[in-house]
Amino acid sequence: MALGDSRASGPFVNASSHRDLCLRSADLNYPAQLAQLVGASKFTDVTCSAAKPEHITDKAQFVGTRFAPPQIETLAPDTDLVTLSIGGGGSNHLPVSVRCVIPAPGLDSGCRNNPVAERLAVEGIDKMRPLVDATVAAIVAKAPDAEVYIIGHGGSVGMRSCWPNLPHSPEDVVWLHDYFERFNQIYVDAANKYGVHYIDIAKATVEGGHDACAPTGERWFEGIVPQSPAEPAHPNALAMTAIAELVAADVASR
Repeated sequence: MALGDSRASGPFVNASSHRDLCLRSADLNYPAQLAQLVGASKFTDVTCSAAKPEHITDKAQFVGTRFAPPQIETLAPDTDLVTLSIGGGGSNHLPVSVRCVIPAPGLDSGCRNNPVAERLAVEGIDKMRPLVDATVAAIVAKAPDAEVYIIGHGGSVGMRSCWPNLPHSPEDVVWLHDYFERFNQIYVDAANKYGVHYIDIAKATVEGGHDACAPTGERWFEGIVPQSPAEPAHPNALAMTAIAELVAADVASR
C-alpha cells in the first residue's frame, strides 16, 4: 500500500500514465517498482501530488475533477507493507529555499545568516513534526501488522551548487542541506517512536553524487530546471528505482 504526496506519485516521470491531478506515474514511481521487486500479490497506490498529512488521515483531497478520500481508508488490518512520503506540502521548504536563490552565478544571498530564513526553517519543522507523528500513529493503528517505511526528504540539494539548476551560493547550499537534515529528524523520531522504518534517500543521493548538480544518467533528483522527466526539485526515474531498491533490500533483510 502506497501513501503520500508528489515525491511518491512521481509527477511527469511517466506523464502518459497520469489520469488526474494526483499525477501518479504508473509503473515508474517507486511504489510501483517496489511492488514488482517484492512480488506483491496485491498493490494499491493512492499517492497524490500536493497531498498533506491531513489528506492521509482524515480529509478528502480535491484533485481537479473529484475528491480523493483520505488515503488511510485504503489500509486494512491484513495490509503487510506500507510506504509513506509526506510532509513537503504545508512545510516551509519553498519559502526557506527561495531566500537562498541567487539571480546569477557568483552571487551570494547569505540566507545562512538570514534570521528570517532560520525562523521559517524552525517554524516549519515545529509545525510538521506533530502532523507527521499523528499520520504515522494513524497508519500503525489501522494496519498494526504492516511493515511501514517512511521515505525522507532532501536529495536535490547536496554539498555543491550549479546555477541555474541549483541557484544558490556554495555556502548557502551547505546550510540548505543542513536544513533538510534537520527536517528529516521528524521522520527519524517518528520511526523510532512507532517502531517503523526510515529510508534516508537524501544521504544515499548526496553520498553517491546523485544530487541535482550531477550529470544526466547519474542525477536522481532534478533541480529548479529539470533535465529529465520530473517535477522541479523532485525524484526522477533513477531516484524512483533507487528508493524502491532501498526499501526492497530492507524488506528482504527482515
